[in-house]
Amino acid sequence: MAYFDWDSSLDIGVDLIDSQHRRIMDYVNDLHEAIQNNDQELVFDVMERLKDYTFDHFAFEEQLMEKAGYPLLEPHIQVHHRFCSRVDELNELLRTGSDPFGVARKTRNDLTRWLIEHIKQEDHNYAALVRKALRQESSWVSGALRKIFGTDQKAS
Repeated sequence: MAYFDWDSSLDIGVDLIDSQHRRIMDYVNDLHEAIQNNDQELVFDVMERLKDYTFDHFAFEEQLMEKAGYPLLEPHIQVHHRFCSRVDELNELLRTGSDPFGVARKTRNDLTRWLIEHIKQEDHNYAALVRKALRQESSWVSGALRKIFGTDQKAS
């Protein structure tokens, strides 16, 4: 059973970003599954993939906001940096022998809470501006996706 079921109220109306947010929550559910199944190897695997994907998502999101001329870009980037630092701390705990399931539970709970609040309180603020920019010039999106995620498809 999934830990978190995506709710459409979390969609910001930018398909590329919404699909990435859903993928992050898929990783949270994978982490929950690893905890439920007492699968330590899966905890390590999911934590690494979750970190990589989340950091790539932030980079892509920041490029979209910059391209759109979002006036609160710098504060938004700072929020991302603080969260990345927290993820790095949790991964360091995992690598240094802390209880992997305790770290996984903390990551699952913190990430779920943080992502929901971040989407609702901050990401919704840039959505209209980014949608407008995407309508005006979407040709750079494929290059950004390829550079960050290694694909020009919707990042999933």
